[in-house]
Amino acid sequence: MKVLYVVPPSTHFAGMERVVHDLACGLARRYRRRIEVSVLYCHRYVELPESLPYEVLFEQVGSLRAFPRKVARQLGRDRYDVVVIAQFEPTVLVWMLHRLARGKTRFVMHLHGNPKVEGTTSRRARLAFSLFNLLVPRMDKVIAVSPALARYLASRTGHADVADYLPNPVRQFGEVVRTAGSGGPVRFLTIGRLARQKGHDVLIEAFAQLIAQGIDAHLTIVGDGEEQDALSAQIGRLGLACKVRLAGKIAYPAAELAEAECFVSASRWEGFGVAIVEAMSAGLPVIATDCDFGPTDLIDMPEKGEVVPAEDVGALAAAMAGFAARARSRAEESVRREAAAFFRLDNVVAQHAAMLEGLAWRGDVVRG
Repeated sequence: MKVLYVVPPSTHFAGMERVVHDLACGLARRYRRRIEVSVLYCHRYVELPESLPYEVLFEQVGSLRAFPRKVARQLGRDRYDVVVIAQFEPTVLVWMLHRLARGKTRFVMHLHGNPKVEGTTSRRARLAFSLFNLLVPRMDKVIAVSPALARYLASRTGHADVADYLPNPVRQFGEVVRTAGSGGPVRFLTIGRLARQKGHDVLIEAFAQLIAQGIDAHLTIVGDGEEQDALSAQIGRLGLACKVRLAGKIAYPAAELAEAECFVSASRWEGFGVAIVEAMSAGLPVIATDCDFGPTDLIDMPEKGEVVPAEDVGALAAAMAGFAARARSRAEESVRREAAAFFRLDNVVAQHAAMLEGLAWRGDVVRG
């Protein structure tokens, strides 16, 4: 069978882009005799290796407006059994063009983000998302990357079985040997693009409250993005220049995970929470905000960490202070590492392969 993954226009090789790449690599290597995998990118990512086990297709697309036509042209150029496209709006635009051309390829909508937020970003998005409840059930398959997102889709569309939960593959940092000692400042870490979504501004405010309580602590923020200047100014304004480090983008943050004692995610919204799982794979406890969607699915017992209300500076500061006051024990590391292992690439790829083959070979008519 032939499968085409499509990555919508984006200049960042981050969560969604990396997930597609990892899935394609896993499928191409493990199931190469049964599944022929291609990935269509709209941007040339420097992070991609030169040699890859799957076929790379490239269409220079700078905006979503030109995207549907370019992808539909590729679907007309070659015959695929299944096409998997990330996110609602890009998927339905390509799907409509393909069905108008009487195309029969089966469509999988792979939802990584938060439809509540994505449907408010522009007039075009608001128009597209006004058809959400009508169009989502018409896909051949809808994948949600967290159980909470799958439940939301069922509630919103009124179709209990509209989406299947399939986990994202997450890099495992099982080789990390944590080096943070029992003395010195309590070391907090967060990893994520420097964007409003990730709530770094909330975290910095909470951290300032922590320091004001006389707690000796240090915060490292790994990532880059459009809010770097604003966050740097905030750190300076709060007098935290010696306590907070903006480490920039780090491709493989094993050293930072090893030096940390607690991972903090202050996101305003998510689709899943890849960085939370990466932290747990390194044995770190996690403090996360109860945002839509993902964190509460991942942190479901005290051994894994604590969840606090989103955008609540005081609650986040209190959770961090509570962690700092507790004895620095590593007794529960194995629980967190074991939970993260569920998201290993081999396990996730097997689930995606079963979904793709079941969809390609089932006997019912293509939805349209």
